This record gives sequence, C-alpha cells and structure tokens, in this order.
Amino acid sequence: MAIRENQKVKYQAFVPVHLLADDSDSNVNSIPANAKSAVVTGYVNDTDDYIVLPPVASCEIGHTITIIASAGTNFELRTPASSEEEINSENCDGTKEALLTDTNIYTVTKINSTVGWMLEGRTAIGAYQTAIIPD
Repeated sequence: MAIRENQKVKYQAFVPVHLLADDSDSNVNSIPANAKSAVVTGYVNDTDDYIVLPPVASCEIGHTITIIASAGTNFELRTPASSEEEINSENCDGTKEALLTDTNIYTVTKINSTVGWMLEGRTAIGAYQTAIIPD
C-alpha cells in the first residue's frame, strides 16, 4: 500500500546540547528553547558557575528538558536575567538559583507562563532527590 506524502511519519533526532557552566549568561551556558536534553560537560570558573533555562514564553506548556550534570563539579541553574521567571516557585533570574549536583540527572518541565518551571532530580543510582528549593 502506498503512503501519501502527508501521511509519512516524520522523525526528528534529538541531539543533546553540550554546555559549560559559566558566571554570566551566554551561548556557552544557555539552553535553547527547542532543546530536549542538555549535557553540562564542564565549567569555566568555579562552583558558582551556572546554566540558563530558555525563556519560559519560548516553550510550550509541558515542554521538558533533561539535564545531565557531568561538569566535574556542582553548578547552578537559573532562568534568564531580569526575567522574573521561577524554578520551583522561586524567582531564579539571579536572585536565587537551584543547585545541581554533579552526576545527577534533572528534568525541568514548563508548568505555565506564570509559575514557570518545575525541577526534579535523580541521583546516579536512580533515587529521586528531595524537593529542590532554590536559594
């Protein structure tokens, strides 16, 4: 049976974005809005370095991003500077940030444009972390 052009299944490869944690917002540490996963492979300065989520308005409700923490040290997670956007109900545009532990895997999910992002973490042995409260 022939498949018409409009019936073909389209496959899209989701290649992870590779980032370095840094101490200022840039292309080096910012997750693009269309990313499904990001691997943090290192850091530029120290454990105060961070990565940045995409603007919440640039993603659909329910959009999830998997973050693999493989930087060689812990680092932070923020929302874009001066955005007033939240991670786990805390403004994380530089006022606060969420600590990500090296070797853990994290999932962020857009809840909506008001609440922002929900962050969950799992340890290297697959156990869920307790609630992550940005500080």
